[in-house]
Parts: sequence; structure tokens; C-alpha cells
Amino acid sequence: MRAAMRRKDEIRRNRFSQQLAVVLLIITAILAMLVTLYSGKGSILGLYDPSTLYQEGQLADEDFYATKGFEFVDLTAAKKLAQQQRSAVLPLFSYQIRPTVQSRDLLDSFIALFGKQDISGVESLLTELGLTDRLRVTRQISLLAPNDQALLLAILEESADHVLTEGLFLSSDLMEVEGEGYHRLDYTSPSTGKTERAISQDLYTKDNLHLSLNPWLAGYGSTVAAQIPLSLIGDTLSLLLQENIHYDRIETMRLRDEAAASIVAPTYTIERGTKLIGRDTVVTASQLDMLKYMQEHAFGYSILELIGRSLFILIATIVSVIVFLRIIEQEKRTYLSLNFLLVSIILSLIAMHFVTVFLRGRSLPLVDGYLPLYFAPLFIAHITSHKRLGYITAFLLACYATLMGEATLMTFFFVLGINAITLHFFNYSIKRLEDLFNWFYATAIASVAALAFSPLSGIQIHSVIPLIGSVVVNITLSVIIVEAFVPLVERLFNIPTAYRLNELAFSDSPIIERLSAVAQGTYNHSRYVSELAYQAAKAIGANAMLARVGGLYHDIGKADHPEYFMENQSGENKHDDIKPSLSVAVIKSHVKLGLEKGREAGLPLEVLDIIAQHHGNDVIQYFYSEATKQARVSGSEINIDDYSYAGDPPTFVESAIVMLADVVEAATRTLKQPSYSKYQKLIHSLVMGKIERGQLNDSGLSLTDLNRIEESFVQTLIGRDHQRIEYPEEQ
Repeated sequence: MRAAMRRKDEIRRNRFSQQLAVVLLIITAILAMLVTLYSGKGSILGLYDPSTLYQEGQLADEDFYATKGFEFVDLTAAKKLAQQQRSAVLPLFSYQIRPTVQSRDLLDSFIALFGKQDISGVESLLTELGLTDRLRVTRQISLLAPNDQALLLAILEESADHVLTEGLFLSSDLMEVEGEGYHRLDYTSPSTGKTERAISQDLYTKDNLHLSLNPWLAGYGSTVAAQIPLSLIGDTLSLLLQENIHYDRIETMRLRDEAAASIVAPTYTIERGTKLIGRDTVVTASQLDMLKYMQEHAFGYSILELIGRSLFILIATIVSVIVFLRIIEQEKRTYLSLNFLLVSIILSLIAMHFVTVFLRGRSLPLVDGYLPLYFAPLFIAHITSHKRLGYITAFLLACYATLMGEATLMTFFFVLGINAITLHFFNYSIKRLEDLFNWFYATAIASVAALAFSPLSGIQIHSVIPLIGSVVVNITLSVIIVEAFVPLVERLFNIPTAYRLNELAFSDSPIIERLSAVAQGTYNHSRYVSELAYQAAKAIGANAMLARVGGLYHDIGKADHPEYFMENQSGENKHDDIKPSLSVAVIKSHVKLGLEKGREAGLPLEVLDIIAQHHGNDVIQYFYSEATKQARVSGSEINIDDYSYAGDPPTFVESAIVMLADVVEAATRTLKQPSYSKYQKLIHSLVMGKIERGQLNDSGLSLTDLNRIEESFVQTLIGRDHQRIEYPEEQ
């Protein structure tokens, strides 16, 4: 029941993984199209954005042409025109009624009090209004003769009307607009109510009133000037009058904004091939804006080009996925590995987009070494323990990188070459020092490769050092991220990576410790099987560490009833006292018990499969023969299935190797005076027996593989038994 439920759960997980793979495949293709299109949008030189190569006023050292047609809005010229329009709007001053009325009322009160000769009243009036008579005009007027005083007051009244009608300006306002560079201004005339234009120096202010009124006062003639001091008129008006023309800043700004907004930015239609900048000419701001505008807004591809790019991405992606699946089609985690591939590709594309934006925003030349395309191949190679899958990942990323606008003709080979170097040197290692050496060799050889690629990519001499530095930093960061993520992912998904298998093979596992304590014979047998399987897997290029761990754990189910297994017996045989059917039940149970113990210990699925398949559905020959003899005597019949293991034959190479190593290790211990030829004949007969009984049909092993496995078994067993060649003189 539990097995059926587990099988249903496994089918459900596989179906979900397949559906997820389809979704991720679609996302990958779409994202690859978008990222490469965005990076190449408006590309001019491929590697460089020419608007960042020059500054305004510099001489251009080459010609630049428009690679695509586009509409260019000259914002620089528009800004200049807008500024000119703003500057053309003169400062606007507006007439204020209230200070005019207050000034007239004060002047009338001043004249009325002097008519009554109420000097103290005049002083009280000024004090009440907060006016300080610094020039003592009140005293000066009071000292005049009555007739002269009356004449002055009359002239004072007429002059005040004249000044208020012409407009009295605030000195600080005029200084402000003059500081802005304006010596002319517009103002609302108090007399006409219309806007008039004037020169700031010709306007009345309190500071210049005693001088500016002289032309007006000259109209009274020299006789009047001889009777009264005319300067006293200007000083008195400066004391009594308030400025009735003020600077209207808000209205001025509104008019200037309207003027600037009325500008229509110059728009030019640029045809493809138009020379934008000529060699040995001074670069203008408009030309730089035009180049930048083309980089940002000109869509760089025709419909036919878009179709071609889409087909290329689809073909490269689908072919890579098909090859990927063909390599791991015999494995349990086929679609999980595919999903890891697609997710790592998606992350690489996203990182490539942000790196492109980052470098372009800082006016840095985007060369191949900056592309973050070395993490995914390393990650896939480590998480799947298949270096070939890392090469497939590198190939797919190189295809995508070739479509980027910043790519050169050598981008594909550059990305593929650097990835191949990195994958070659970063094999799995146990010691940290080995990782350091791997990093050194990888970065050193990659730097030499980058140096060799630079002339082919058209990279200038001054960019070679940044290119090599970017490659070294890129590889270093990729390795660091892989070293951080692989343990996390392997724990999360219980994946038998090289790191995980190394821990299971050489760390103190509680299961193995218990096996060595209660079943020393089985423990020794498992260690020898582990070594046989390891060497055989190496001989045919299979996952040697998986074979080693599978061999070490394949018999952990014997720890519960060790006395029923031959390798743990010393004289007394428990099976002599029980029926063959019961013996078979005990023998067969160690597979099921081993699976249960393996699941409790969290062993990877592949190791569990080795435990379940290491006997396949083969016949337990000894007890089947004993049962057959008893059946002949009693005249009954027996079912061969009752005396066969209930497992499935091996479905992958490492499982089949462990099966063969298990039977070879047990059988060869019975040889008397073993030799090379005896080992060879016995091992070959054992392997052929497994083939005849159909135990290797689904293993994926070829006849060539089996020959190499047999030879590996022989060499390992000779080494175990310390056999050596006998020299002639020893005979």
C-alpha cells in the first residue's frame, strides 16, 4: 500500500516537474528575446555608446553615421530657445492703489497741520506712523517765512501728485531686476492703467527723488528756486510718500513660463546612413543628444530581423534542452535537473540585463568579460555531477550573448571558451587548498584566453587590462556563488552531488557505524563492494562516487538479522534449522529493510534505488535449489517467483555496477588459490549469468562497458589479494 502511494506521489511530482519545465522553457525563450533586444536597441558601435566618448567642444576623431532611421527632437536647442523666450519677457511691475491713497492722505494731513502752524501735531503724526525725520524737513519748513512756506506746501502738493501719477518704485526691486541683467521693464501706468515700458534709471525712487525731480521743479522758474530750497521738496516727498509701483514676481514668472511653453522643439527626421558627426569637427551638444537619443529610442531591428532572432533563440533553446535530456534520460531527476538549468539560465539573463544597464549608465565599455555567464554552467555541472551538462549550459548562454547589441563577432567563442576553461579546472575537490589552486589555474588560463581573443574582438589596447580584470572578477564571483548555493540546493532537494556523496562515503554515518558493530562481515563485504564499484565506474566514465556510496550502503538492511547471512556466520548456519521458504523470506527482507533505513537517514533517491535494485528480481539460487529438492521428494510444486527478489533490475549504470560488484565480491571469496585467469573466468561467467537472466537489460551498459568493468574487477581483486607477477628467477 505504501509502495503504491509512493509511486503515485512520484508520478505526481514528475508530472508537476514536466509542467514546470514547459513554463520555464517559455519564460526562458521570451526573456532571452527581451534582454537581447533591449541591450541591442539603438546600438551604434556595438561595444560603445558614442555619446559617452566625447564632451561638448571636443574634436571627433571619426565619423558617426545613423544606423537606423528615427525622429530626433532637439531638446538642447529647445532649451536654448525656451531660455531666450524667458529672457525676452521683461520684469513686470504693477500699480498699487492702497499706498497711493495712503500717501495722499498723509500729505493732506501734513499740509493741513502746517497751515495751522501745529508743528507738534506734525511731529506727533510722523511718530504715530513710525516715520523718522532724519533730514529734519519739518524744522526746515517751519523756519521758512509764511509766504515761502505756503508756496512750498503748494509745490509739494503738486509734486506729490506728479510723482504718484508717474509712479514711485521701490529701490530694492529695481536693484534686483538690474542684478538679473534687466535695465528695462514693463509697468502698469497709474495715469493710464496700461502697461508701459521704461528704463530703470529714469524711474522715481525714494533714493533718487531729490535729484530726479529737478527737471520737474525747473518748470517753476528761477524765482521760486531763489525763494525756497527745491531739494527740500524731494526730501519731504521721500519722507511722506509710499512706493506705489511694486515688482510682480509671480506674474513675471507666469509670463516667462508661458513664453517658454510656447516654444516648439525643433524635430528632425534622420535617415539611415546620415552623418551625425564628422571627423575632425567640433562636437556640439545637439550632436551628442542626437546620438544618445538614437541609442535610447531608435528600435534597431526590422520585422524580418525580429523573426530571425526569435527563430534562432527557439532553435538554440530547444536543441540544447533535447541534448540535455538525452544525456540524463536514464536518471530519476531528469526534469528536476532541467528545471535547474532553466532557472539558472533565467537568473543569468536577468543578471546580464542589470549588468548591461549598470555599465551603460556609467559610460563604461561593455565587453564580453563583464557578462555574468559563468555561474550557470558551473552550478549545473556541480549540482548534476555531469560536466557535459555544464558545456550545454555554456553553449546556450553563448548563443544568447551573441544576440546582444554589444556583442562582437567573437562573443560566442569568448563566452564558450572561458566557460570551458572554468569547467575544466573546477572539478570537485575535497581540500580547500585544491579549490584555491583550481581558481588560480582557471583565472590564469582564462586571462590568457581573453588576451588572445581581444585582437579578434577589435578591443583597443587600453581596454585589455579591464577585460582581463573583468574576467577574473567574474569567474571569482561565480565560483563563490556556486560554492554557496550548491550545498543549499543539495540539502533542499536531497541531491547526490559530489560533496554530498563524499560526506556519505567518508563521514561517520550512524547507519554504517551500526552495521560495523552488529554485522562485521557485512560491513567488510560492503566496503569491498564499494571499492570494486568505484573503480569500475571510473573505468567506464560513470559517477564513481555514487557507485562507491551505493556499494557502501547497499546491504544496510542486514543489520537487523545479521546472523542469517553467510558473511556474518562462524560455523553455525541458522538456515539449517528452518525451511527454505522461511530462509528466502529473511534473505529477501534485507532489501526492504535497507530501503526503510535509507529513507529514515535521508539518503538520496539514487542511493535508495541502488539499495532496491542491487539484487533486481534475480532468483535466490541456493534456496531455490534446496526447495526444488524437497519438492521432488514430497511430490509438490514450487513457484520460482517465491524464491526471487521482489525488486526491479537496475535502471541506471551505477546501480548495475553495484549489482555486479556485489555478486563478484561474494563469489570470488570462495576461490582457492586465486589467480588472474581464475578471476577472469569467474567474473565473466557471473556477468553473463546476469545478462542471461535479464538483469542488465535496462541498465544502459554496453558490451564494451561490461568488458571494461570485468577488467576493472580483476585488477581490483588482484590488488586486494596482493597477487603479483612471478619473475623467472623466482620460479
